[in-house]
Amino acid sequence: MLFKCKPLFLVLMWVLFLVPNLTIASPREDAIKSGFIYNFARYSQGEWFNHKFAKNYKICSFSPEFVEAAKYTLKGLTIRDIPVIVSLLASEFDDIVDCNTLFISKSDTRAWNALLADNILPNAMLVGEIDDFIFSGGHIKFFIVGGKVRFEISPNKLKQAGINMSSKVLRLGRIYKGPL
Repeated sequence: MLFKCKPLFLVLMWVLFLVPNLTIASPREDAIKSGFIYNFARYSQGEWFNHKFAKNYKICSFSPEFVEAAKYTLKGLTIRDIPVIVSLLASEFDDIVDCNTLFISKSDTRAWNALLADNILPNAMLVGEIDDFIFSGGHIKFFIVGGKVRFEISPNKLKQAGINMSSKVLRLGRIYKGPL
């Protein structure tokens, strides 16, 4: 009997060790990331978001799961007395011009590549979780270490986009030292 179960055991072990890296983030993880994004916006200044003329602070994503978690997490919050709204983008052809922050999940690689190829990145804070996200044009990349959400940040790329991030936030993240 043990011999017959060995192939099943090997398949289960393979699934347990390899599949978590391919899965979509949990609602809890998305809620934590949306909280980080909220604080990135709160502790930054620059031309990318002018609260004197804005009706809202808009966080956009292609991920329905992220949008659902972020709407719940950020409900009723404001940035400089401007309401935060979270918007789902149906495709890379949606109007992303009004987005103040664009979040790219692991499942949005195709949309990210299309935005890069068409050179239509918005004047927004670009936050993602794709490998080489900062290298390819993003500003802040989420990653998981020991089950906790951490972030890598490129002060130079933020500055190029007209975003000045507080040194308090920069100290919490890992500074990107790769090529610009």
